Amino acid sequence: MNPILSTALSGLQAATRRVSVSANNIANALTSRPASNPDGAFKAQRVVARSVPGGGVATDVVNKDPATVTGPDPSVPGGVSVFPNVDFAEEAVNQIEAVASYRANLAVIRTQEKLDNSLLDIKT
Repeated sequence: MNPILSTALSGLQAATRRVSVSANNIANALTSRPASNPDGAFKAQRVVARSVPGGGVATDVVNKDPATVTGPDPSVPGGVSVFPNVDFAEEAVNQIEAVASYRANLAVIRTQEKLDNSLLDIKT
């Protein structure tokens, strides 16, 4: 496969994963577990990108540090619960950046397609 296309496709996949992880964080942001039994509490995540030899990017999903925070919750015994460490403003920025990255990588693919088509026109 063309290395330019391969690199752009890996960028599309990374952007898609970033939006997916962010959406999952937002969907679970208001879930909680009593602080006395935090097992099973949703842990906020983030995407870590790393370059791949030969071009492109690979992503790993890891827990944020810290993944959970404690806060007041009068609905549970003890009045304290564990919540995912989700910042809505940060998630909005992550999604905007991911969409911009997706569009940029898509533009690279379209440009490469035009170049390939032009090359075919020259040869015929």
